Amino acid sequence: MRITLLFIGIFITSLLSAQQTGYYNGVDGKDGDALKSALHEIIKGHTPYSYHSSKYVLKLSDADPDVPGNVLLVYTGRSQDGSDYGTGGNFINREHVWAKSHGNFADWLPMYSDVHNLKPCDASVNVDKSNKDFDNGGTQHAEATGCYTTDSTWEARDEVKGDIARIIFYMSTRYEGDEGEIDLEVVDHNNTYPYAEHGKLSTLLQWNLLDPPDEFERNRNNVIQSFQQNRNPFIDNPHLAQLIWGGETANPISIDNFQIIPEVVVANEPVEVNVEIVSDIGAVSSAQVVWGTSYEALSNEIDMTNVGDIFTGIIPGQGEGETIYYQVLADDASGETESVVYNYYIPKVFTGTLVSIYDIQGQQDDSPYDGQIVSTSGIVTGNFGTSYFIQDGTGLWNGLFIYESGRNPSIGDSVIITGEISEYYGKTEMSNITDYYFITGNNELPEAVEVATGDVEEGHESIVVKVNNAICTDDEYQANFYMWAIDDGSGELKIHNTSIFEYEPTKGLTYDITGPMNYDFDEWKIELRYESDVVGSVDVDGPIILVAEPVISTNIKLMFDEDLDQTAAEDINNYSIDNGIVIESASQHAFNKGRVHLTVSAMSFDDYVVTIYNMKDLAGNITELQTTGFSWVGVDELFGDSEVSIYPNPANNKLNVEFEANESTNVEISILDISGRIIYKQDYDVTIGHNNTKLDVSDISDGVYFLNISQGNSSLRYKVIIN
Repeated sequence: MRITLLFIGIFITSLLSAQQTGYYNGVDGKDGDALKSALHEIIKGHTPYSYHSSKYVLKLSDADPDVPGNVLLVYTGRSQDGSDYGTGGNFINREHVWAKSHGNFADWLPMYSDVHNLKPCDASVNVDKSNKDFDNGGTQHAEATGCYTTDSTWEARDEVKGDIARIIFYMSTRYEGDEGEIDLEVVDHNNTYPYAEHGKLSTLLQWNLLDPPDEFERNRNNVIQSFQQNRNPFIDNPHLAQLIWGGETANPISIDNFQIIPEVVVANEPVEVNVEIVSDIGAVSSAQVVWGTSYEALSNEIDMTNVGDIFTGIIPGQGEGETIYYQVLADDASGETESVVYNYYIPKVFTGTLVSIYDIQGQQDDSPYDGQIVSTSGIVTGNFGTSYFIQDGTGLWNGLFIYESGRNPSIGDSVIITGEISEYYGKTEMSNITDYYFITGNNELPEAVEVATGDVEEGHESIVVKVNNAICTDDEYQANFYMWAIDDGSGELKIHNTSIFEYEPTKGLTYDITGPMNYDFDEWKIELRYESDVVGSVDVDGPIILVAEPVISTNIKLMFDEDLDQTAAEDINNYSIDNGIVIESASQHAFNKGRVHLTVSAMSFDDYVVTIYNMKDLAGNITELQTTGFSWVGVDELFGDSEVSIYPNPANNKLNVEFEANESTNVEISILDISGRIIYKQDYDVTIGHNNTKLDVSDISDGVYFLNISQGNSSLRYKVIIN
């Protein structure tokens, strides 16, 4: 029997990705490190996507507004097909604006895949830009003609100078070394590679002022927030950079603690804006709300009234489907100041007919609504960036796959969606979405339907299922489109490591798996959403240290064989290191719970032993004592106070590298061109005392190069000329 419902006069909000009311509450009135810390607390802990998925986000965030499907390349400004990725030439690369080698965070999430730091870039230009610091001056680039370059710096074209600066400011604020992440700092000098630094601060502050945010950059911020759930504050308020790094002090007037009433706005009903305004030098003389229906046109002004420090302004009711942008202005004896621009969305009213998901599925292979446009409702059970699942109640035939890139609803959202039903290679899905309504958030998800691995059928399509006590039969997911396999004895079933969550299975272990059931490429698979979707077999052993690996001289990465209890993992009393090294903090990685980063006093050239006490896993099992050794070899320590002599320079056939060493070890000596490409490399066995090696450079073209002497995670770099 067909079930239809008629909704009349029900107010439902639409998804809006923008700077919504109160996002920066707690920030105003601060400057310097206090402001940087407050911003960090707001933007940290974002939802990370895989690096592979970032190209799909960039296709939306950096879209050419005039050419559908194209993106704008950062340094050339060229419009290009957003799917045209490749190596070299005019293909697209993903440029890490904060170069990943500045801190060595390649493949280290979330830094590596943070889309706020990624920009589409011409591949050959990306090679030339390499990992250079940002500064003015140099030779005009042949292809990116608005850019200028030296052997160590890169000047971005005028149109994106501010964009680049604000990305560097974001990275320095987002990553402060907590939660198993790296500490990145913007500094006022160049030649910062390979340290976790980027320059040049004074130039970037100038660029930030010269090129303020435009609509393209604000839209990029909105799109990335819809995926990652965090924003770049320096796009929303460029002046924050001057308050943190530019020496400016906070305005005496603080405009903070924004709130709107009602929180869910009703069409044609007024909205009350409440805000706390205080002044350090006396009374606030006046305050106004300025508002409009676009960011650039806040043309309406309303005087605010106050009770003590709480000021209130009433914005008149507006029609459904509008987005209202507003800002608060305030005066005291020192002058006027203004808040960031916030916004709110006025919900639409759904008055159509709903077709249940059960009826759309039709209890058959092909939907009876194939090719028709319908409206349906459900709870979001999984979101993967370019698609998501909704479900209406528990049981078979109640799930639906939605193909819609960039919507990004939250799991637990109750929604109404209008779109076209189709059979996509055997899977019933809704696409070509014409309308979307958010009803409520944080709803309880439908109970998972238990299913045997070999008994999946059409009714399980797109519903949340659970498989119990299944043995992993294939853990080589990287060679199989990120899918691994399990079997409870009834037949094999695929498990998909998605762009949202990746699990490292072990062949032969038993797992309970929960997640939406997908049908794709003629096979069934469970889509993983988060950590609790995978529960391993009963664990009776404590965690074992696998490796201790220095990242930099003050940070050591510890890898365990299983997830750790956070309290135990972050208790510095559970660790000690010999040779006088002091452990300052311990941070468990935000997503890989088996990884801990120790911040320590600076290590010198030496071998070390780390001792781990009372380490506990999530099941409560404790390993009382274990040790493991590691070495830190820094090139600076290897050479001590002696100088490295490189001669002749310029060179034509042979290049001598001569130095005194404190220890016997092995180093890598390499020559790089100005793009960072290695063109010569050799391993050299260092002996205590005098060392001299000759490099054959006769086959290297004339030009300016860098000679690197590296060991472990440290290196020294020298400029050489070959002619």
